[in-house]
Amino acid sequence: MYPIEFKKKWQLTYDELALVLGYQSDFTVRCWGINGKRKRNPQKVVYVACRLLDEKWSTQGKLVDSYL
Repeated sequence: MYPIEFKKKWQLTYDELALVLGYQSDFTVRCWGINGKRKRNPQKVVYVACRLLDEKWSTQGKLVDSYL
């Protein structure tokens, strides 16, 4: 699952998305959703993390917490 789709589905802020994916700041996750010279592409492990969190939250409920 693409991280920005995950963010929209679970109505997360960029700060919350960074927290659950283990990033110290939200700068990188904000760059996934933009176009231009600052655009970044998520690493493949981020797609896996989003998919696994989506499955977990679908069955157990949403819990915004650091998973590190």
